[in-house]
Amino acid sequence: MLDSFRSNMRGIATVIVVFIGGIFAFSGTGSLFISGTGAEAVLIVNDESVSALRVQQVLSSEKQRILRSNEGLDPALLDDELIRPQVIQQLIARKVIAQSASEQGLGVSSKAVSELLLATEGFQSDGRFNQEVFQFVIRNQGYTSATFVEMVKEDLLIQQFIQGLSNTNFVTEGELANLASFTEQERDYYYLTLPMKPIVDAIDISDQQIADHYHQSKDQYQTQVQVSVESIELSASELAAEQTVTEKQIQARFDQEAESINTADSLQAAHILLTDPDAEILQEIRGKLDAGGNFAALAKEYSDDFASADAGGELGFTTGDTFPEAFETALAALEIGQVSAAVETDAGTHFIKLLDRQQETFELSAEGSRIEQELLREAASDLLVEKLEMLKELSFNSETLAEVAADLGLEAQVSEPFSRVGGAGVAAFPAVVKAAFSSEVLEDKYASEVLDLGDERYVVIKLQEYFPARQKELDEVKVNVAAALRGSIAQQTAEEQGGALLARVEAGESVEAVAKSAGLEWQAAQNVKRVDRSVNEEVKAAVFQLDAPADKPTIKGFSARNGDYIVASLQTVTSGDASKLSQEQKSSLIYTLQSTNSSRDLAAYQASLLAEAEVNQ
Repeated sequence: MLDSFRSNMRGIATVIVVFIGGIFAFSGTGSLFISGTGAEAVLIVNDESVSALRVQQVLSSEKQRILRSNEGLDPALLDDELIRPQVIQQLIARKVIAQSASEQGLGVSSKAVSELLLATEGFQSDGRFNQEVFQFVIRNQGYTSATFVEMVKEDLLIQQFIQGLSNTNFVTEGELANLASFTEQERDYYYLTLPMKPIVDAIDISDQQIADHYHQSKDQYQTQVQVSVESIELSASELAAEQTVTEKQIQARFDQEAESINTADSLQAAHILLTDPDAEILQEIRGKLDAGGNFAALAKEYSDDFASADAGGELGFTTGDTFPEAFETALAALEIGQVSAAVETDAGTHFIKLLDRQQETFELSAEGSRIEQELLREAASDLLVEKLEMLKELSFNSETLAEVAADLGLEAQVSEPFSRVGGAGVAAFPAVVKAAFSSEVLEDKYASEVLDLGDERYVVIKLQEYFPARQKELDEVKVNVAAALRGSIAQQTAEEQGGALLARVEAGESVEAVAKSAGLEWQAAQNVKRVDRSVNEEVKAAVFQLDAPADKPTIKGFSARNGDYIVASLQTVTSGDASKLSQEQKSSLIYTLQSTNSSRDLAAYQASLLAEAEVNQ
């Protein structure tokens, strides 16, 4: 009967409980306590302590942020002690702001925190707040319900303070005019282009020139030091693929689970909660219920449980251990559709309605596949731990990893040669490259420590062959040498020819006249702004770095990234006019100024707080 319910509701909290004070009153807020060194204060800011656990949580978050921002970065490079000072400073800065906000009368209500958490997608299932998901997420991060709520309150308090500071900032007409004069500035300029390709194509070099250039720059034509390594990889996924599970094992696990499964009826409850009612309001609600009033509508009208009120008071399912004892007793005595008398609990007074009653089922046909996968993962996990310990022990003083692999029932692999920049296969992992070129592996010829590659993959390596750097012969690199020589000659030629063109423009000839006399292309750019995308970006960037012309144009010659030589002549510079901006442009500039000013003001205020703060570490 409950097949559809179980498929849709497995893992979903059986009740959504409101209130901060709380938000999980029925489930026991604070039931998980921090003990040991994690709860000890490692930082005291103005007599307010920060625990070692909190430092570790922020440290972990910062490492994850760095890894997300730098794809492919080896996690092993993120040493806690390198990041810790930065994290400590972040915590101190947050704490002094939060303290200042509290001293100035700012605060965050429990209701605001509740509404935020209930609306957070990461804590929801099927569009509704899921208490089990919430508890799972925060416990994995080391929080209790209470400590997580306090952290959220502090975050909201800091945001409130920053928003308040930002709202006090204003932009003057003068500031807007100054910024507009810069952002909306327009420039007129001409430029000619001396292309590199024809110069390169015209260069003819001899074998003797190539040989001379090779001997003059032989150090540029050497191989890198390379190594190939022997490796053994241990992977949980590969071990799992090798495991088998018998029907007898599945049946045994099913029987074991069946003993602890509660197959009592699941009761779907709804309630109207009144936290501090008087007799008159209780009688009023009771009268409406007795008169056939719609329970869901009455819940929306009267219930103080804001999380369930909009859903008609619905709380979800319980098997008898979700709500307080008095609540469960009253619910169990109801028939479907029936409403209880007023029931008292620590949370307040409830009118309880039984919405549905469903029989929990637990059958091998439905659970067998899940149990099989769990047994496979468990077998692989146990084997992984066993083989990992053996791998560490056997590889420590091994002469060859092939013997170790044979003892472990694994296969040793030999990599292709790779340099310090890495290579294919295991050499694609920075941790492997670092180990391969370490003194222990490269010089002492020891096997590496077992390296963690992530995703339950482990590898140990040992030097297979060393390939020292060597000088490449001319025949090997002749094409490269010729290209480098041709490029060097072409660059020098372009600079010489371009310099002559530049001199003519500087002497007073127009860009147009010089370009036409040399058979080159030239361009005129009018009313160009910094954000203009219709012109050559490289030339525009160079021109906008030039000083505004006085009595004559400002001239510049430079080599472009592709080797072309550019001669540019800046004619006029016209400052931007704020009065000509559209309302949308003005709003954008004002927002930019406000953001900049707010950041500056916040940094200055925070610096003053830090200067006065008493910090003990």
